[in-house]
Amino acid sequence: MKKLILLLFCLSLSLAYEEPFDPNNYRVREVKTTRIPAPLEIDGMLDEDLYSGPSVSNFIQYEPFNGAKASQKTDMWIAYDDEAIYVGARMWDTDPDSIVGRIGRRDAFLNADIFEVIIDSYHDKRSGFSFQINPAGSIRDEVYYNDTWTDDSWDGIWEGKTTIDDQGWTAEMRIPFSQLRFGEKDEYVWGVLPTRYIQRRGEWDYFVYFPLDESGAMSRTADLTNIHDIDPPKRREFLPYFSSGVSNLPSLKENPFFDGRDSNIGMGADLKMGIGANLTVDATINPDFGQVEADPSSINLSDHETFYSEKRPFFSEGRNIFNFGNSGPTNNFNINWSEPRFFYSRRVGRAPQGWADSAPDDSLNHPYATRILGAAKLSGKVGDNWSIGGLSALTNREYAKYYNPEGSVLDEQVEPFTTYNVLRSLKEIDDGRYGLGFMSTYTFRFMDGIGLFGDLDEAHNSVELLSDQAMGFGVDGWAFLGENKDWALGGWAGVSQVSGSKSRMYDLQQNQSHYFQRPDADHVDLDTMLTSLRGHAGRIKINKENGNVLFNGALGWISPGFESNDLGLTWSTDVINKHIAVGYRWTERGEFIRGARADIAYATNHDFENVKTADILFGMGNIRFVNFWSVNFSGGYSGEVMNDRALRGGPRVIEVAGDFFDAGLSSDYRKDISFHTSVSYGSETDDGTSRGLYANVNMKLGNRMNISFGPNMDWNTDKTQYITSIEDSANTGMYGKRYVFGQLEQTTAGAEIRLDYPISPRFTVQGYFQPYFAVGSYSDFKEYKQPESNDFLVYGEEGSTIDEDFIVDPTGGTDEDAFELWDPDFNYKALVGTLVLRWEFSPGSTMYLVWTHNGTNFENPGHFDLSRDLNNLLKSDADDVFALKLSYWFGQ
Repeated sequence: MKKLILLLFCLSLSLAYEEPFDPNNYRVREVKTTRIPAPLEIDGMLDEDLYSGPSVSNFIQYEPFNGAKASQKTDMWIAYDDEAIYVGARMWDTDPDSIVGRIGRRDAFLNADIFEVIIDSYHDKRSGFSFQINPAGSIRDEVYYNDTWTDDSWDGIWEGKTTIDDQGWTAEMRIPFSQLRFGEKDEYVWGVLPTRYIQRRGEWDYFVYFPLDESGAMSRTADLTNIHDIDPPKRREFLPYFSSGVSNLPSLKENPFFDGRDSNIGMGADLKMGIGANLTVDATINPDFGQVEADPSSINLSDHETFYSEKRPFFSEGRNIFNFGNSGPTNNFNINWSEPRFFYSRRVGRAPQGWADSAPDDSLNHPYATRILGAAKLSGKVGDNWSIGGLSALTNREYAKYYNPEGSVLDEQVEPFTTYNVLRSLKEIDDGRYGLGFMSTYTFRFMDGIGLFGDLDEAHNSVELLSDQAMGFGVDGWAFLGENKDWALGGWAGVSQVSGSKSRMYDLQQNQSHYFQRPDADHVDLDTMLTSLRGHAGRIKINKENGNVLFNGALGWISPGFESNDLGLTWSTDVINKHIAVGYRWTERGEFIRGARADIAYATNHDFENVKTADILFGMGNIRFVNFWSVNFSGGYSGEVMNDRALRGGPRVIEVAGDFFDAGLSSDYRKDISFHTSVSYGSETDDGTSRGLYANVNMKLGNRMNISFGPNMDWNTDKTQYITSIEDSANTGMYGKRYVFGQLEQTTAGAEIRLDYPISPRFTVQGYFQPYFAVGSYSDFKEYKQPESNDFLVYGEEGSTIDEDFIVDPTGGTDEDAFELWDPDFNYKALVGTLVLRWEFSPGSTMYLVWTHNGTNFENPGHFDLSRDLNNLLKSDADDVFALKLSYWFGQ
C-alpha cells in the first residue's frame, strides 16, 4: 500500500511539473515518406494500408495564438511510387458540423477550411509548389518564390478528393512528379510545409513554428526524406485548341467592312516539353485569349500611360522567373518611386502603334490588337542552383484597311513584324542567403524600309513612332546579414539602349518619359542628330527582417536617357529617389488587439541637376482586433517643391504643398457577409482638394454562390490641370510658349461587380462587370506667367480675354497672339463585362463559353447626374462578342 501511495505521489508530481510547451522545439522537423508498391485510389477515404501506419502530427498555431498547440488534431501521411507523390490527411474536429466547405472555381480563396501541402522539390529554401484543397473538394495551387511571395497563375495537373464524417474531414492528393522540378539523384531531401486552416476560428496551423516577428516561409520548411529510386519524368504536354466567335457591333454598323457584325474561327496549340530533369519549354502557336477578363475602364489625364495587369495565361503562368530587382528583402517600400521594368509582358500583342490617318473613321478596319504568331518560354534550373528563364515572341505585321473616295480598298501598315526576347538568370548561394542574377532584353522590328509616322512635330515633319531595336541589361542580387538573417540588402542596376531613325530619336527625347526639350534643364540636351539613346538606372535597399522594431531604406535613380518601353515600362526618368522608414509591430496578443503595426517614412526626389522635385513625410499603420475586424490608416504631408513635369516639356514651376489621409475598416472576413470600406481626403495650399469613398461587400450565399460588389466615388478639384501648350515667340518669359491650364472639377463613380457560381469545382460560371463614370468640368482657364512660380494669368483678367467659343487673346491687344482652344469638358461612361462558363471536363482539358460586353456613351459633357448618365449608358448601343474555346490536354 505504501508503494502504491508513493507511486501515485510521484505521478502527481510529474504531472504538476510537466515541462511547459515550447514551440521553439518545432522549428526544425522531419517527415519521412513511405514507398508504396502500387498507386493509391484517390477518393478521400483513407482506407488503404498506408493510413494504418504511423502519421505525422503536432501542428503549431500561426494565428490567432502564435506558438500555441493547434486547437484540433491533424494527422498526415506522405508516400510515393514511381510516378507521383501521395498526401493523405485526417483533420480531426470536435465540432464536425461547423466544418466549412465551399464549392468554387479553381484558385479562388473561398474562406473555407483548408488543407495545404507545400513542396520545395529543389530544396533551395527559396521556392515551392503549393497544393490546397477544402472540404468540398475545391482546389487551389500556387508557386512560392523569394521565400515568402506567391503566384497563383500556375495551374498544375493533379488530383484531390475529400470526405466529411462525424470525426472531421479527410483529404487525399496525388501529385505527379511531372508537376514538380528536381534533378537526378540516388536519394532526395525535399522541403515540405503542411498547413491547415480552420475557418470558424480563423486559425492557421503550421507543421513548423513560424514566429510572428520573424520573416521567411520556404526557408523554414521541414525536411521530406526517404525518397529514393525515382527518375525525373519526361514532361510532354500538348494542348491544341479550337475557337469560334460571333460579334454584334453596333458601333461599326456604318462601317462597310463590318456592317455591324463579325465572326471568326481560330486554331492553335500550346506545347510543354521537358529538357533534361529541370528545364521546361512552353510554346504557343497562334494563341487565343478570348476567355480573358476585360480590362477595367479608366480615364487618364496625366502624362503617364495606364498600367494593366497581365491576365493572359501563357504570359502570367510562371511569370515569377522574370521577377527582377525585387528579391531578397521581403519589404519593398516605393514612396514616390515608379520602378522601371525591363519586361512588361503587355507589350507583346498590344494594340498597333500606327494609325491610318488618311482613312475616314466610318470605313476603316483597324486591328484592335497585334496578332502573336508564336511564342516560347524556357524555365528551370541548371547546374549548381542556377535558375534560368527565357522568352521569345514574334508578332505579326498588321495593316489597317480602308476605302478611298474612289471606292477602292487600300491598306496601310500600322505595326511591323516584331520579335521580343527576354533572358533571365539567377544564382542562389548558401541556401538563398546570397543571390546574383541578370536580365537581358532585346526587341527588333522588321521595318523593311516602311516607317510608321504619327502627328507632325513642331517643325511640321512627320514623327516616326517606333524604334528599330531596343536592348536592356541589368544585374540584381541580395545578401542576408547576420546569423539569423536579421537584415537583408538588395539591389539592381541596369542600362538601356534604343536605336532608330533621327526622327524617331528626336521624338523619343521629347516624349513623356524624358522631356529633353525642357528649356531650363541644363543637364540634358535635345539632339536632332541622335540615332540611339542610352541610359542607366538602379536601386539599393535595406530591410530589417526580424524583430519588433522595423527599418527600411532605399536609394534609387533613373537617368534622363533610360528607356525600356519597347519591351518594358518606364514611366518617368531624370529622378534620384531616397527614403528612410522606421516602424514597430506589436505581435503579443492582448485582450482586444491581436496585433498592430505602425511606420513613418521620409522621402525626397531630386533630378540630375539636384533640384528637389518631391518632399514627403508619410505614415501608415494597421490594427487587427481579436474579433477579426481591422482598421488601417495612412497620411502625410508633401512640401512645396519644383515640378519639372507639370508643363510636359516646359520649364519648372512650383508644386504647392499639400496633405493627404485615408482610413479603412474591414469586418470579420470569416462571415458569410463581410465588407471593407475606406475614405480618403487630400488638400493643397492652392485650395485644390480630393475626396474619395470606397467599399467592397462580399456575400457568400450558401456553399456555392459568391457575389462581391465594390462601389467607389471620387470628387477632385484640381486647380492646375494641364490642357495644352501654344507657340508664341513673343512670350519670352516662358521660352516662347504659353502653357494653358484650367481648374478641373472631376467626379468619378463606378463599381466592380463579381459573380462566381460553381456548379461543381470543375464546372463554374464567373462574371465580372464594371460600370464607370468620369465627368469633368473645366473653368478658370489660365497660363503660367513665369517659370519657378505659381503665378497665373487668368484669361478674362489683366486685359486678357476669352469668349464663349474659347477664343483666347492673352494680351488683349492685337489678334496676333490670339489662339483657339476647344471645350475640354467630358462625360465618359462605360459598361464593360465578361461572363465565362468554364468546364474542365478532363484534367487540363477545358471548354470556355464567353460573353464580352463593351458599351460607351459621351452625352452631357461636364455635367454629372448619376441617374441620367446611367440611363443614357444603358440605352446606348453596345458591342457584344460571343466566343467558344475548346482545348484538350495530352500529356504524361
